[in-house]
Formats: sequence, C-alpha cells, structure tokens
Amino acid sequence: MDLKVESVILLLLACGIGLSIAAHLFAVFPFDLKVTHELQEIKNPVFSSFMVGVSALGAPLAEAILIGSVTLIFYLRRMRIEAVYVLATASSVVLTAILKVLVGRPRPPLYPLNPVELFLAIDQYSFPSGHVLFFVVFFGFLAYLGWVHLTGWLRLLVVTVCGTLIVAIAPSRIYVGAHWASDVIGSYVIGTLLLIILILLYNHAVQRQGAVAT
Repeated sequence: MDLKVESVILLLLACGIGLSIAAHLFAVFPFDLKVTHELQEIKNPVFSSFMVGVSALGAPLAEAILIGSVTLIFYLRRMRIEAVYVLATASSVVLTAILKVLVGRPRPPLYPLNPVELFLAIDQYSFPSGHVLFFVVFFGFLAYLGWVHLTGWLRLLVVTVCGTLIVAIAPSRIYVGAHWASDVIGSYVIGTLLLIILILLYNHAVQRQGAVAT
C-alpha cells in the first residue's frame, strides 16, 4: 500500500474514532444548533422539495433497490467483480448500525420516531447518519467505477450526479431534523474511510483477475 494512502487511512481512522467518542460524550454541540437553525430557516419551496427528495433516497427500501439494481446491471454485463463490490457497499449499513448502538447519541428532539419501527433500537440513535454514510460509500464507489470505466460526457455525467448527491445528502438530513451537523461530519469521515478500503480491495481483486488471465 502506498505510504500516502496509508497515512490518509490512519488519519481518517483517528478522526472517526475521535468524533465517535465526542458524539458519545456530548448530545449536541453549539455549532450543531446554529447550523440546524440556519438551514431550517430557508423557506424556499424548491430547496425544501430537493432536500426532502434527496433524503428519501436514503430510506432503507431505496437503499436496497439501489444496491440490488446496480449490482444486477453489472452482473448482467458480466462485470462480476464490479457487481460483488457494489453489493459490498451494503457494509456501510452494517457499520452504521454498529456505531449507532456503540455511540448511543440521541436524535434531535423534534425528530419523529415511529414506535412500531422494526429497527427502532437502532433508528433512535443519531450518530452516524446512515444516509450520509451510505451515500458516500455507494455513490462514491459508483463515481469511481464511472471514472475508471467510462469516458467523455458519460463519465462526467456519472461523476457529477454522484458527487452532487454526496454533497446534498448532508444538509438534507439536517434540514429534515434527523441529524446534527456533527453527525454528518462524522459520517463523511467514516464513509470516506470505508470507501477507500473498498476501492483498494476492488483494485486488488482486479489485479489478481488480470494476473490469473495472463
């Protein structure tokens, strides 16, 4: 592994652990309240619809459909390694559940919890944001595949759409009252760490396949 990549991984790991500990110790930070207030003061209906729509893409059913459909597309195109690693982005969901329980940070007070929710034991916790972590890992990996396998306007389109969604999901979760700003910051850090690991594993699998083929 390249020394620079190793250093980035260690830095992200340290930041992720530090943010997780901070979220466990403090239910909210002063800047969380300020960011939430500023975002929720925006009354533009177009902005509101966009925030709600982006946030809805991270619902459990939507995540399952996204992962399943993209995995199937790659599988049918005989891109088996890509299909396996797109499916592996579901690890972000597992990691989110584990961290939520370990950190145990409560949701913002106005977030409506559904008492009959199947995953209430996990959903009641705020850190990290599962939506943000999923978007970073899933759409980040798609953007990487798009950059590697596509060219021209199609590459630009895939990378732009994925990048836009990754950026937009954070304010959307704060806007709908589901998370604090520190939740989404932690999710970006942890999600980027997981994304880098998946990309490294994917590249290693591709290299091994190439070596076997020759």
